[in-house]
Amino acid sequence: MDALPNYGLANTVTGFATLFAGATCLGLCWLVQRQPRHWEFAWWMVLVTGVFTVTLHGFGETVSGYGPRWFWAFLDTGSNIVVAWALALAALAEYYRGPAVRRGRLLLTLAMLVGVAWHFYDRLPTTERRYLVPLGEWGGFYPGESCLIALSFTTVGLYVARRASIPDRARPILWTVVAIFLVGLLLATASNDQIVAPFIPVHALWHVVGAFGFVFFWAFAHVCETERRATG
Repeated sequence: MDALPNYGLANTVTGFATLFAGATCLGLCWLVQRQPRHWEFAWWMVLVTGVFTVTLHGFGETVSGYGPRWFWAFLDTGSNIVVAWALALAALAEYYRGPAVRRGRLLLTLAMLVGVAWHFYDRLPTTERRYLVPLGEWGGFYPGESCLIALSFTTVGLYVARRASIPDRARPILWTVVAIFLVGLLLATASNDQIVAPFIPVHALWHVVGAFGFVFFWAFAHVCETERRATG
């Protein structure tokens, strides 16, 4: 296996932060308080995408004997889309009832499948890749990443639409989560090899910011569940 470039090593090491964030959320579910299945499913998906983030940057930054880069890149962004879908399903399960839940699950699942399929097609070696949202020399977003962002904003919208039903103690945590991921969005716009002021690997920093965002998301779910149990 070829030695990783500096930015590749930074991306790989910080990718473990995403993996450990998923493991931390699951560990807190077992050590502090069990959460409903829709939340624990979401934390499992965070752990899985953390694995694929590490393999993408560890095996995919250079040509190696561990398979083509497009395959690892598909697993990485594809699993991120699944994480956004899982968090959106959790929002439906928490704050929506009746036909809205069934329709929402169907639409979200279709959106997830379209996003993953489009991302798979875009990553094929035979496809000429172009940014769907170009941002000049800084980088931009390809179709899979754009679908991930759209699904993430949909998740935020589901919570905002039911903000009156969210416990008072949990709302500041939710807004903190939203702020963290908005910062992460700005960082994620940079290409993998973008390094600022000689020691800030921008994409790698997104991994760290996102990992803390998931832990804050667990705290939000924990407060909501605690309040629900307290009020019966």
